Amino acid sequence: MLITLGIIGVVAALTIPSLMTKNKAKRLRSQYLKTYSTIAQSIRLIKNEDVSLDPKTYSSGNSFYKTFANYFKTAHLCGTQAAAIQKNDLCYYSGDNSYKTLDGKSTPPYSRFDDGQFLLMDNTLIMLENPYGSSNAPLWIHADINGKNNPPNRLGIDVFTFVMTSDEELVPMGSVGTTYTNTEQYCNPKVSNNYNGFACSKKAMEDSNYFEKILSQTK
Repeated sequence: MLITLGIIGVVAALTIPSLMTKNKAKRLRSQYLKTYSTIAQSIRLIKNEDVSLDPKTYSSGNSFYKTFANYFKTAHLCGTQAAAIQKNDLCYYSGDNSYKTLDGKSTPPYSRFDDGQFLLMDNTLIMLENPYGSSNAPLWIHADINGKNNPPNRLGIDVFTFVMTSDEELVPMGSVGTTYTNTEQYCNPKVSNNYNGFACSKKAMEDSNYFEKILSQTK
């Protein structure tokens, strides 16, 4: 009996971590796809109502962010850089080191997340980087798919970036024509730079096993 229990214990020790990783990967993928769908649907609704999706057409980045947030089921508005993003556990504010790059060793530049943030009813945190004042920069839409209070808060694992194309279509960062397409540099757990993880959104969209793979490569 002791031998049998010992064998069961060894098997459990070998299989339980793998099952936990699979379950977590499945949950993250579901959250990722749901978030992408939510953002895409809101954008379609904005377009159908002939509301501008170009931040440059608004009087300020703050006014664009509020208009954009109106098309989501929003639980909390965090503010913008201009309006001082709220310093609390729901929002990502300047000086807060909650978020890390894919390898976990660097902090992504806060300036890429500060043009308006809002929390959705399902706890997804949306963070904008808009081209207000720039003639050619695209709109970036970052999404912490499980909220700031739920770790690991890392690019490419539970934080992803989507980009608005010139024809107002939503694509994952890493797609052709977006800023970061080199996955060896910007979606690689073995590389350290402040933008590592930005290009993972496309891989997460296309590879059904992406989350299981990336969880097994990171700690």
